[in-house]
Amino acid sequence: MFSSLICKTYLVELSLRISIMLSFISIRWEERVKTKIVVIGSGSQFTEFFLQELFKFEEFRGITIDLVDRRPKRLEQELRLAKSLNKAVDWGVEIKGHTERKEALEGATFVYCFVAVNQKEAWKKEFELANKHGVHPLEAYTAGGPGLGMAIRHVPVVLDICEDIKSICPDAWLILDNNPLAKLLAAVFKNTKIRCIGYCNGHELMQMALEQLLEMDERDPSERAADPVEREFMVPAGNIDITLAGINHLQWLLDIRDTKTGTDLYPEVRKRIQQRERVPEGYKFSAEVCKLFGYFPSPADNHVADYIWCVEKDIFKDLSLAPYPVDQWFGGRDADAWGKIADSVKDERTAKDFIKQRRVGWMNLTVARYMLSGTQKYFPALNMINNGTIPNLDDDVVVEVPALVGPDGFKASAVGPLPDQVAPICALHGRITNIAADAAATGSKELALEALLLDPYVHNLKRAKAYLDDILAYNRKYETRF
Repeated sequence: MFSSLICKTYLVELSLRISIMLSFISIRWEERVKTKIVVIGSGSQFTEFFLQELFKFEEFRGITIDLVDRRPKRLEQELRLAKSLNKAVDWGVEIKGHTERKEALEGATFVYCFVAVNQKEAWKKEFELANKHGVHPLEAYTAGGPGLGMAIRHVPVVLDICEDIKSICPDAWLILDNNPLAKLLAAVFKNTKIRCIGYCNGHELMQMALEQLLEMDERDPSERAADPVEREFMVPAGNIDITLAGINHLQWLLDIRDTKTGTDLYPEVRKRIQQRERVPEGYKFSAEVCKLFGYFPSPADNHVADYIWCVEKDIFKDLSLAPYPVDQWFGGRDADAWGKIADSVKDERTAKDFIKQRRVGWMNLTVARYMLSGTQKYFPALNMINNGTIPNLDDDVVVEVPALVGPDGFKASAVGPLPDQVAPICALHGRITNIAADAAATGSKELALEALLLDPYVHNLKRAKAYLDDILAYNRKYETRF
């Protein structure tokens, strides 16, 4: 009987120990799998609608989010907004702020990069330098000389971020949502082995424009004349499905369908663009390209025209072409601007009003949401290395194509070859992108000159050399590899 009592006591103690151990293991497991999102460059306008989406979806309840901004006063206001929203809707998110990224990266699951180096001043400078050398870009952001200048400033920063991820959180996904996106990705894929994908909101702009053209947008007609900046505060109605493929800021509409019926809408699009007045503002040049080549380019005139070399300044007026209005740009807000946004969230009602808003670019957080899900989901456009996805483009160029996104990452959807008449445009600029990325990553003046000489707008050795000298002279004040 005594031995039986000892046995029972032992079993009780063993059971208690096992219970404690299991509890400890459970706690450790929860700590290990808890999602952490780091936003580098959180002073960006993208952070505003990033937060709106974060508090919409249950998948993000209880996660950790770290904001990284090198400007302490601005960061303080970003945190005030995030914490006010979190408290108002009781989302249980742990929110931290940092001025140095390394302290934020520990344990990161996803790293979103919104970095823009001195953007407002530098963007204006890209227009100024291009115009000085007889080049008249409309976007001055990703292609040609401006794209090279942007790469020179941004590639080193992104590669440094990759090195930090490699040493601190090697299993994290880096999601790039900044420009020049394709050049950044080309540099990352060639020089690192971290897990990376690129997102651009251009597909949303294209979908919205086609809905307006087809009068399937359920929108007040007065809003159809919105300029490129105003349009970014809208979202598609979701009445059409589009399939696009190409390179970042120059995709081609391969298919346009009615979401409900599956009806092919391309014939109607081609019919309507014959009447220029029916084409939405910001898409009249794209419509002309569609007439000439048979396919509609995406995402908007002031993007694609920097790649398509049939543009000349003397047709700007005829096709309502105009350089992007940098002074209207709403990105890179200062502390006061973030403070006004934070001030608008006073209680649960105003917090919910803020959260329910949605604008172009909202799908950037959907990449992480789909990766956290248990199944693969279709995503309309992601930027990645080609690897045969578009068979008539080189395997090592960065392409923008539909993909399946899920817990194992992403898989490109095979779209087949681009039409013969448009593939050469993407092929050329895909190669220029790789050369410019290499130049920015290595500090090679020779490669930088090659990138300019291949640009159809420059087409002049004397001009290219002088232009490059000015690009490098301006960028001496930044941390570049030249």
